[in-house]
Amino acid sequence: MGKQLLFICVVAIAAASCNKELNTNQTDPNGLPIAQLKGADVFAQAMVTVAQDKLGFNISDATDNYDYATQWMQYFARTTSFAPSGSQEQMETFGLTTSFSDGNWASNYHNIYDFNFVMANSTAHSVLPGASRVMRAMLFENLVDQFGNIPYSQACQPSVTITPAYDDAATIYKSLVTQIDSAITQLSASQSTADDAADIMFKGNKTLWIQFANTIKLRMALRLVPNGDQTYAGSVISSIVAQGGGFLGAGQDALINPGFVDQNLKQNPFWANYGFLPGTTTPTQNNNFFIANTFMLNFLTSTNDPRIGYFYTKNSVGGFGGNFFGSGLTSTPQLSSIGSGILQSAAMPALLFSAAQSYFMQAEAVQRGLMTGNYQTLFQKGVEESFRYLGVANPTASADAFIAGSTSQYVNIATSPSPLQTIFYQKWVAECELDGFEAYCDYRRVGYPVIATPSQAVPGTPMPKRLLYPETEYTQNTANVDAQHQQASDLWTKIFWGQ
Repeated sequence: MGKQLLFICVVAIAAASCNKELNTNQTDPNGLPIAQLKGADVFAQAMVTVAQDKLGFNISDATDNYDYATQWMQYFARTTSFAPSGSQEQMETFGLTTSFSDGNWASNYHNIYDFNFVMANSTAHSVLPGASRVMRAMLFENLVDQFGNIPYSQACQPSVTITPAYDDAATIYKSLVTQIDSAITQLSASQSTADDAADIMFKGNKTLWIQFANTIKLRMALRLVPNGDQTYAGSVISSIVAQGGGFLGAGQDALINPGFVDQNLKQNPFWANYGFLPGTTTPTQNNNFFIANTFMLNFLTSTNDPRIGYFYTKNSVGGFGGNFFGSGLTSTPQLSSIGSGILQSAAMPALLFSAAQSYFMQAEAVQRGLMTGNYQTLFQKGVEESFRYLGVANPTASADAFIAGSTSQYVNIATSPSPLQTIFYQKWVAECELDGFEAYCDYRRVGYPVIATPSQAVPGTPMPKRLLYPETEYTQNTANVDAQHQQASDLWTKIFWGQ
């Protein structure tokens, strides 16, 4: 099953670090000459592709997305009715090669090029240039968080060079913060235009875009706090507070929806790949392949978490069953697949960033003394928002009762000996099957959750700390990638902000 193609813009793509350009000799499917394309014609499809990259494709294309992080963070496991091979085997054995990264790298850079195009070809005063600058910063952040040093200052400028040099990762981070500040300035000055119709996330609402930008900026600052430039991180957070735009709040998930319906190539990308075939109850290949991870099931059971039945389905005997990541145990019928809180419908919006994650990040910042506020209240809002997103009945009351009634240090922050640990564990739970990559980033910077055996296939081997540069860079940007002197063992070399 290939990528969904909604709001299609035909482009010519080469695989180097954004050696991509619009081909003026082609015509898009609606008959508009490529030379006449405007930013509004490209923005929606770029947003859909961001959602596809985050939410996954068919298992044969697993390297295009963040599926590896979803599995490594113990959300999914492979049913052992299938033997691991190809990229799945690489993930389970932590034997990632340069070919594993090709799709992930290319898709992010191609999207960056598209957002550059939108910035340069949008209606004056439109919300789209500022929104695209935010999205571009987020994509560069994702690349740094996976690879470290990357092409940045020369990237996605084919008229300048098709072999861009690599920039220092920490320097890129600081530049991205500046880019987000510029985006907020653009967004603040923007006005409602016809281009708003192309904004399939916030529908031209510049207030929400500014809150989203601030939330991304907060995430970048928090990455730096435990092991990076803490003074700089504190100044970034202070600047967010002073700016006054706020963060994503209650009910303000960043959701992408071009009009998903239960039809071929038009379903929500997660549903299309992990749910059911269009108009049927027939599970997709991924739905059969991926089951609950026993590590996560055990944690949810140990804390009496009522969300367990929303994350995973009950098995044939009315309980929950799964497998450990990388395990070769014989499969049994008592398995649980993806639950109704995650697979809500074929028409559900695609989640890019949850309000729950925003609140947990704010709770962390306050608990660390980097912002004023009540971290316990913010933490509680994070749990409440997780319950709301999953569709738990009476989510606020249910979440509050869950916290207050728990004696677990991983749930009840008021009695926890380590409030930060409690924040990170509940953030990890809230991101179950929704944002494995953010959980992976937290794991690398603070070490939570504690996972004694990340993969049963290679006991004693730690989880990788980064991805290797892709094969396409070695064939098409040889001198610049060779200058990084990367070795296979660098899978375990930390990103600059990691531990």
